[in-house]
Amino acid sequence: MKPVAGIIGGGVVGAHIALALAKRFSVYLIEKNLRLGQETSTRNSGVLHAGIYYPSESLKARFCVEGNALSREFFSKYAVPFKPTGKYIIARDETEEAELERLFENALRNGVPDMQHVSMKKFRNTFPFIQAHSAIFSGSTGIIDAADYMNTLAALLDRNDVEVLKPCAALGIASGPKIETDRGTLEADVVINAAGLYADEMAKSAGLFDYDIIPLKGDYLGTRSFALDVPIYPLPNHTHGTLGLHLTPTFSPEVLIGPSEALCSRKDDYTIRTPFEMFYASLKNTFAPSFLPKIELYEGYSGNRPRAYYKGKRCEDFTIIEHPSGVMHLIGIESPGLTSAPAIARHVASLIR
Repeated sequence: MKPVAGIIGGGVVGAHIALALAKRFSVYLIEKNLRLGQETSTRNSGVLHAGIYYPSESLKARFCVEGNALSREFFSKYAVPFKPTGKYIIARDETEEAELERLFENALRNGVPDMQHVSMKKFRNTFPFIQAHSAIFSGSTGIIDAADYMNTLAALLDRNDVEVLKPCAALGIASGPKIETDRGTLEADVVINAAGLYADEMAKSAGLFDYDIIPLKGDYLGTRSFALDVPIYPLPNHTHGTLGLHLTPTFSPEVLIGPSEALCSRKDDYTIRTPFEMFYASLKNTFAPSFLPKIELYEGYSGNRPRAYYKGKRCEDFTIIEHPSGVMHLIGIESPGLTSAPAIARHVASLIR
Protein backbone atom coordinates (compact mmCIF):
# COMPACT_ATOMS: atom_id res chain seq x y z
CA MET A 1 0.00 0.00 0.00
CA LYS A 2 1.06 3.56 -0.70
CA PRO A 3 1.69 5.91 2.23
CA VAL A 4 -0.97 8.58 2.80
CA ALA A 5 -0.49 12.31 2.22
CA GLY A 6 -3.09 14.74 3.55
CA ILE A 7 -3.08 18.23 2.04
CA ILE A 8 -5.01 21.08 3.64
CA GLY A 9 -6.09 23.68 1.09
CA GLY A 10 -7.37 23.19 -2.45
CA GLY A 11 -5.97 26.33 -4.02
CA VAL A 12 -3.53 26.34 -6.92
CA VAL A 13 -0.56 25.48 -4.65
CA GLY A 14 -2.33 22.66 -2.80
CA ALA A 15 -3.61 21.20 -6.07
CA HIS A 16 -0.15 21.21 -7.67
CA ILE A 17 1.35 19.57 -4.58
CA ALA A 18 -1.34 16.89 -4.72
CA LEU A 19 -0.44 16.14 -8.35
CA ALA A 20 3.28 16.11 -7.55
CA LEU A 21 2.73 13.50 -4.82
CA ALA A 22 0.06 11.38 -6.51
CA LYS A 23 2.44 8.75 -7.91
CA ARG A 24 4.10 8.05 -4.55
CA PHE A 25 1.21 8.60 -2.13
CA SER A 26 -2.48 8.05 -1.70
CA VAL A 27 -3.41 11.72 -1.61
CA TYR A 28 -6.33 13.35 0.19
CA LEU A 29 -6.93 17.01 -0.60
CA ILE A 30 -9.09 18.83 1.95
CA GLU A 31 -10.91 21.98 0.83
CA LYS A 32 -13.43 23.83 2.98
CA ASN A 33 -15.22 25.52 0.06
CA LEU A 34 -17.49 24.03 -2.58
CA ARG A 35 -14.96 24.73 -5.35
CA LEU A 36 -11.20 24.50 -5.56
CA GLY A 37 -9.34 27.80 -5.68
CA GLN A 38 -12.34 29.78 -4.51
CA GLU A 39 -10.29 32.23 -2.45
CA THR A 40 -6.79 33.60 -3.16
CA SER A 41 -6.17 31.53 -6.31
CA THR A 42 -8.94 33.19 -8.31
CA ARG A 43 -9.23 36.55 -6.53
CA ASN A 44 -6.12 38.19 -7.94
CA SER A 45 -4.91 39.94 -11.09
CA GLY A 46 -4.58 36.70 -13.07
CA VAL A 47 -1.02 37.58 -14.12
CA LEU A 48 1.80 35.12 -14.76
CA HIS A 49 4.71 37.03 -13.23
CA ALA A 50 8.29 37.03 -14.45
CA GLY A 51 10.34 37.38 -11.23
CA ILE A 52 11.29 41.05 -11.53
CA TYR A 53 10.65 42.41 -8.06
CA TYR A 54 11.98 39.88 -5.57
CA PRO A 55 15.40 39.86 -3.89
CA SER A 56 17.95 37.64 -5.57
CA GLU A 57 18.31 34.24 -3.88
CA SER A 58 14.85 34.54 -2.30
CA LEU A 59 12.33 31.73 -2.68
CA LYS A 60 10.00 34.19 -4.41
CA ALA A 61 12.59 35.00 -7.08
CA ARG A 62 13.63 31.37 -7.57
CA PHE A 63 10.14 29.89 -7.66
CA CYS A 64 8.67 32.70 -9.76
CA VAL A 65 11.23 32.31 -12.56
CA GLU A 66 11.03 28.50 -12.42
CA GLY A 67 7.25 28.55 -12.01
CA ASN A 68 6.79 30.84 -15.01
CA ALA A 69 8.47 28.28 -17.28
CA LEU A 70 6.68 25.30 -15.69
CA SER A 71 3.32 27.09 -15.88
CA ARG A 72 3.76 27.80 -19.59
CA GLU A 73 4.46 24.12 -20.21
CA PHE A 74 1.38 23.19 -18.18
CA PHE A 75 -0.87 25.67 -20.01
CA SER A 76 0.32 24.42 -23.39
CA LYS A 77 -0.05 20.75 -22.49
CA TYR A 78 -3.54 21.09 -21.02
CA ALA A 79 -4.93 23.97 -23.15
CA VAL A 80 -5.39 26.39 -20.24
CA PRO A 81 -6.32 29.86 -21.57
CA PHE A 82 -3.16 31.96 -21.44
CA LYS A 83 -1.97 35.04 -23.31
CA PRO A 84 1.77 35.82 -23.45
CA THR A 85 1.11 39.54 -23.38
CA GLY A 86 4.29 40.81 -21.79
CA LYS A 87 4.07 43.72 -19.36
CA TYR A 88 5.16 47.36 -19.18
CA ILE A 89 6.44 48.92 -15.98
CA ILE A 90 6.49 52.69 -16.15
CA ALA A 91 8.26 55.58 -14.45
CA ARG A 92 5.72 58.35 -14.40
CA ASP A 93 8.28 61.14 -14.02
CA GLU A 94 12.04 61.59 -13.82
CA THR A 95 12.09 61.06 -10.04
CA GLU A 96 11.17 57.41 -10.63
CA GLU A 97 13.86 56.75 -13.23
CA ALA A 98 16.48 55.38 -10.83
CA GLU A 99 14.08 52.92 -9.22
CA LEU A 100 12.88 51.68 -12.61
CA GLU A 101 16.48 50.98 -13.60
CA ARG A 102 17.09 49.15 -10.30
CA LEU A 103 14.11 46.91 -11.08
CA PHE A 104 15.52 46.18 -14.53
CA GLU A 105 18.91 45.22 -13.07
CA ASN A 106 17.28 43.09 -10.37
CA ALA A 107 15.32 41.20 -13.02
CA LEU A 108 18.54 40.41 -14.87
CA ARG A 109 20.17 39.18 -11.64
CA ASN A 110 17.17 36.91 -11.08
CA GLY A 111 17.55 35.37 -14.53
CA VAL A 112 14.32 36.85 -15.91
CA PRO A 113 14.32 36.39 -19.71
CA ASP A 114 13.31 38.93 -22.36
CA MET A 115 13.70 42.19 -20.42
CA GLN A 116 13.87 45.30 -22.59
CA HIS A 117 14.16 49.06 -22.32
CA VAL A 118 11.36 50.69 -24.26
CA SER A 119 11.31 53.34 -26.98
CA MET A 120 9.11 56.05 -25.47
CA LYS A 121 8.10 57.32 -28.90
CA LYS A 122 6.66 53.90 -29.71
CA PHE A 123 5.10 53.59 -26.24
CA ARG A 124 3.36 56.97 -26.45
CA ASN A 125 2.07 56.20 -29.94
CA THR A 126 0.62 52.92 -28.67
CA PHE A 127 -0.72 54.28 -25.35
CA PRO A 128 -1.43 58.00 -25.83
CA PHE A 129 -3.69 58.00 -22.76
CA ILE A 130 -0.88 56.94 -20.39
CA GLN A 131 1.52 59.38 -18.71
CA ALA A 132 5.00 57.87 -18.68
CA HIS A 133 8.49 59.29 -18.60
CA SER A 134 10.19 55.95 -19.32
CA ALA A 135 9.31 52.27 -19.34
CA ILE A 136 10.71 48.76 -19.34
CA PHE A 137 9.10 45.68 -20.87
CA SER A 138 8.93 42.15 -19.49
CA GLY A 139 8.37 39.71 -22.33
CA SER A 140 7.81 36.65 -20.13
CA THR A 141 4.77 38.06 -18.32
CA GLY A 142 1.27 36.99 -19.38
CA ILE A 143 -2.34 36.70 -18.26
CA ILE A 144 -4.18 33.59 -17.13
CA ASP A 145 -7.83 32.59 -16.92
CA ALA A 146 -7.52 31.53 -13.28
CA ALA A 147 -10.97 29.90 -13.13
CA ASP A 148 -10.20 27.67 -16.13
CA TYR A 149 -6.81 26.93 -14.62
CA MET A 150 -8.46 25.64 -11.45
CA ASN A 151 -11.00 23.63 -13.47
CA THR A 152 -8.13 21.95 -15.32
CA LEU A 153 -6.37 21.16 -12.05
CA ALA A 154 -9.59 19.67 -10.68
CA ALA A 155 -9.91 17.39 -13.69
CA LEU A 156 -6.28 16.28 -13.36
CA LEU A 157 -6.72 15.54 -9.67
CA ASP A 158 -9.59 13.23 -10.55
CA ARG A 159 -7.58 11.61 -13.35
CA ASN A 160 -4.68 10.98 -10.95
CA ASP A 161 -6.90 9.40 -8.26
CA VAL A 162 -6.50 12.23 -5.74
CA GLU A 163 -9.37 12.05 -3.24
CA VAL A 164 -10.75 15.59 -3.06
CA LEU A 165 -12.86 16.17 0.05
CA LYS A 166 -15.06 19.26 -0.34
CA PRO A 167 -16.65 21.01 1.34
CA CYS A 168 -14.61 19.73 4.25
CA ALA A 169 -13.15 22.09 6.85
CA ALA A 170 -9.85 21.24 8.48
CA LEU A 171 -10.09 21.99 12.20
CA GLY A 172 -6.48 21.34 13.13
CA ILE A 173 -3.42 19.12 12.89
CA ALA A 174 -2.91 16.58 15.67
CA SER A 175 0.06 14.37 16.51
CA GLY A 176 0.34 11.26 14.43
CA PRO A 177 0.14 13.22 12.19
CA LYS A 178 -3.61 13.51 11.81
CA ILE A 179 -5.92 16.11 10.30
CA GLU A 180 -9.03 16.81 12.34
CA THR A 181 -11.92 17.83 10.07
CA ASP A 182 -15.62 18.47 10.37
CA ARG A 183 -16.11 15.07 8.73
CA GLY A 184 -13.83 13.21 11.12
CA THR A 185 -10.11 12.42 11.44
CA LEU A 186 -7.73 11.67 8.57
CA GLU A 187 -4.63 9.72 9.60
CA ALA A 188 -1.67 10.34 7.31
CA ASP A 189 2.02 9.67 6.94
CA VAL A 190 2.60 13.22 5.72
CA VAL A 191 0.53 16.38 6.20
CA ILE A 192 1.00 19.50 4.09
CA ASN A 193 -0.51 22.73 5.36
CA ALA A 194 -1.31 24.77 2.23
CA ALA A 195 -4.29 26.53 3.79
CA GLY A 196 -3.48 29.99 2.44
CA LEU A 197 -5.20 32.62 4.56
CA TYR A 198 -5.69 30.05 7.31
CA ALA A 199 -2.20 28.50 7.26
CA ASP A 200 -1.30 30.25 10.53
CA GLU A 201 -4.28 28.68 12.32
CA MET A 202 -3.32 25.22 11.08
CA ALA A 203 0.31 25.87 12.11
CA LYS A 204 -0.70 26.89 15.62
CA SER A 205 -2.73 23.71 16.01
CA ALA A 206 0.46 21.77 15.19
CA GLY A 207 2.51 23.69 17.78
CA LEU A 208 4.04 26.36 15.51
CA PHE A 209 2.89 29.49 17.30
CA ASP A 210 4.98 32.41 16.05
CA TYR A 211 3.32 32.99 12.66
CA ASP A 212 0.26 35.13 12.03
CA ILE A 213 -1.53 35.97 8.81
CA ILE A 214 -3.11 39.40 8.62
CA PRO A 215 -4.79 39.70 5.23
CA LEU A 216 -4.05 42.66 3.00
CA LYS A 217 -7.33 43.31 1.26
CA GLY A 218 -7.39 44.37 -2.37
CA ASP A 219 -10.39 45.57 -4.35
CA TYR A 220 -10.58 45.54 -8.16
CA LEU A 221 -12.70 47.72 -10.38
CA GLY A 222 -13.40 47.15 -14.05
CA THR A 223 -13.73 49.39 -17.08
CA ARG A 224 -14.49 49.14 -20.78
CA SER A 225 -13.65 52.78 -21.47
CA PHE A 226 -10.44 51.91 -23.34
CA ALA A 227 -8.83 48.90 -24.97
CA LEU A 228 -5.69 47.34 -23.55
CA ASP A 229 -3.88 44.15 -24.53
CA VAL A 230 -0.73 44.46 -22.36
CA PRO A 231 -0.66 44.99 -18.58
CA ILE A 232 0.72 48.34 -17.46
CA TYR A 233 2.20 48.61 -13.96
CA PRO A 234 3.49 51.59 -12.01
CA LEU A 235 6.50 51.17 -9.75
CA PRO A 236 5.80 49.14 -6.58
CA ASN A 237 4.01 50.70 -3.66
CA HIS A 238 6.50 50.59 -0.79
CA THR A 239 3.94 51.49 1.89
CA HIS A 240 2.47 47.98 1.80
CA GLY A 241 5.15 46.27 -0.29
CA THR A 242 2.86 45.59 -3.25
CA LEU A 243 3.02 46.05 -7.01
CA GLY A 244 0.76 49.09 -7.02
CA LEU A 245 -2.54 49.88 -8.71
CA HIS A 246 -2.11 48.41 -12.18
CA LEU A 247 -4.05 47.98 -15.42
CA THR A 248 -4.61 44.41 -16.54
CA PRO A 249 -6.38 43.19 -19.69
CA THR A 250 -8.65 40.17 -19.42
CA PHE A 251 -10.01 37.58 -21.84
CA SER A 252 -12.93 39.94 -22.54
CA PRO A 253 -13.02 43.66 -23.47
CA GLU A 254 -12.85 44.45 -19.75
CA VAL A 255 -9.74 45.97 -18.18
CA LEU A 256 -9.12 45.38 -14.47
CA ILE A 257 -7.87 48.25 -12.33
CA GLY A 258 -6.45 47.38 -8.94
CA PRO A 259 -5.88 46.10 -6.42
CA SER A 260 -6.30 48.67 -3.69
CA GLU A 261 -4.54 48.00 -0.39
CA ALA A 262 -5.93 47.92 3.14
CA LEU A 263 -5.17 45.75 6.15
CA CYS A 264 -8.20 43.69 7.02
CA SER A 265 -9.19 41.90 10.23
CA ARG A 266 -11.47 39.37 8.51
CA LYS A 267 -10.03 36.73 6.21
CA ASP A 268 -13.44 36.11 4.63
CA ASP A 269 -14.22 39.76 3.81
CA TYR A 270 -14.75 39.91 0.05
CA THR A 271 -16.90 43.04 -0.03
CA ILE A 272 -15.54 45.91 -2.12
CA ARG A 273 -14.90 48.73 0.34
CA THR A 274 -12.47 51.08 -1.46
CA PRO A 275 -14.25 54.29 -2.54
CA PHE A 276 -14.20 54.92 -6.27
CA GLU A 277 -12.74 58.36 -5.51
CA MET A 278 -9.63 56.68 -4.11
CA PHE A 279 -9.13 54.79 -7.37
CA TYR A 280 -9.45 58.00 -9.41
CA ALA A 281 -7.00 59.78 -7.10
CA SER A 282 -4.47 56.95 -7.49
CA LEU A 283 -4.85 56.96 -11.28
CA LYS A 284 -4.37 60.69 -11.84
CA ASN A 285 -0.60 60.28 -12.24
CA THR A 286 -1.01 57.34 -14.63
CA PHE A 287 -3.55 58.67 -17.13
CA ALA A 288 -3.34 61.82 -19.22
CA PRO A 289 -5.37 64.57 -17.48
CA SER A 290 -7.74 64.93 -20.44
CA PHE A 291 -8.40 61.17 -20.52
CA LEU A 292 -9.07 60.39 -16.85
CA PRO A 293 -12.59 61.98 -16.75
CA LYS A 294 -13.62 59.72 -19.65
CA ILE A 295 -12.99 56.52 -17.68
CA GLU A 296 -16.08 54.89 -16.26
CA LEU A 297 -15.37 52.41 -13.45
CA TYR A 298 -17.61 49.71 -12.04
CA GLU A 299 -17.23 47.13 -9.29
CA GLY A 300 -15.17 44.04 -10.05
CA TYR A 301 -14.25 41.79 -7.15
CA SER A 302 -12.18 41.70 -3.98
CA GLY A 303 -9.36 39.49 -2.73
CA ASN A 304 -7.23 38.98 0.37
CA ARG A 305 -3.49 38.42 0.25
CA PRO A 306 -2.32 35.93 2.92
CA ARG A 307 0.30 38.27 4.35
CA ALA A 308 2.43 36.51 6.98
CA TYR A 309 4.20 37.87 10.06
CA TYR A 310 6.77 36.15 12.27
CA LYS A 311 6.73 37.43 15.86
CA GLY A 312 5.08 40.60 14.58
CA LYS A 313 7.52 41.25 11.73
CA ARG A 314 6.42 40.83 8.15
CA CYS A 315 7.76 37.80 6.30
CA GLU A 316 9.20 39.16 3.06
CA ASP A 317 9.60 35.69 1.54
CA PHE A 318 7.63 32.47 1.31
CA THR A 319 7.97 30.33 4.45
CA ILE A 320 8.22 26.57 3.96
CA ILE A 321 8.97 24.75 7.20
CA GLU A 322 8.58 21.28 8.71
CA HIS A 323 7.11 21.20 12.24
CA PRO A 324 6.80 18.66 13.77
CA SER A 325 8.24 15.74 11.80
CA GLY A 326 5.94 14.75 8.97
CA VAL A 327 4.07 18.09 8.86
CA MET A 328 5.04 20.68 6.24
CA HIS A 329 3.73 24.25 6.49
CA LEU A 330 3.51 26.74 3.63
CA ILE A 331 2.95 30.19 5.11
CA GLY A 332 2.61 33.57 3.41
CA ILE A 333 2.15 32.21 -0.11
CA GLU A 334 0.97 35.49 -1.58
CA SER A 335 2.04 36.96 -4.93
CA PRO A 336 3.77 35.47 -6.89
CA GLY A 337 2.12 32.32 -5.55
CA LEU A 338 -0.07 31.73 -8.61
CA THR A 339 2.97 31.77 -10.88
CA SER A 340 5.18 29.87 -8.44
CA ALA A 341 2.73 27.04 -7.69
CA PRO A 342 4.26 24.26 -9.84
CA ALA A 343 7.78 25.16 -8.66
CA ILE A 344 6.66 25.21 -5.01
CA ALA A 345 5.04 21.81 -5.53
CA ARG A 346 8.22 20.39 -7.05
CA HIS A 347 10.24 21.73 -4.11
CA VAL A 348 7.85 20.38 -1.45
CA ALA A 349 7.77 16.98 -3.16
CA SER A 350 11.59 16.91 -3.09
CA LEU A 351 11.57 17.46 0.67
CA ILE A 352 9.24 14.55 1.36
CA ARG A 353 10.97 11.17 1.38
